[in-house]
Amino acid sequence: MITLLGLGPGSANLLTRRAWQTLQDADEIYLRTGQHLAAAELPAHLKIHTFDHLYEQLDSFEDVYARIVADILELGQRPQGVIYAVPGHPLIAESTGPEILRSWGKKVVAIRHPMPYGNLAA
Repeated sequence: MITLLGLGPGSANLLTRRAWQTLQDADEIYLRTGQHLAAAELPAHLKIHTFDHLYEQLDSFEDVYARIVADILELGQRPQGVIYAVPGHPLIAESTGPEILRSWGKKVVAIRHPMPYGNLAA
């Protein structure tokens, strides 16, 4: 099971209740990057992993994203699955989310969207 979770545009208070509950129920989370305002506001009990080190180790964004996708697909095969969170929305203006969805095939992928951006302007 792979859960793709969008952290939205800023603070964790912009997450939907469903996304927040997913985090509350989890033991660990994998973040594409820890360089996001919501990363510091995640539930204290979570073990947080990031892929920030790959940006320094690999030569291109394509290589970074390919490695992230491969790692998430492997982690998703564990009995507990994996929760993978990205800034913004997991399928909009994001390379890894759609590729995970394409590569994972017919297995279950749960998607937790952030608050709709239109609500922020209201």
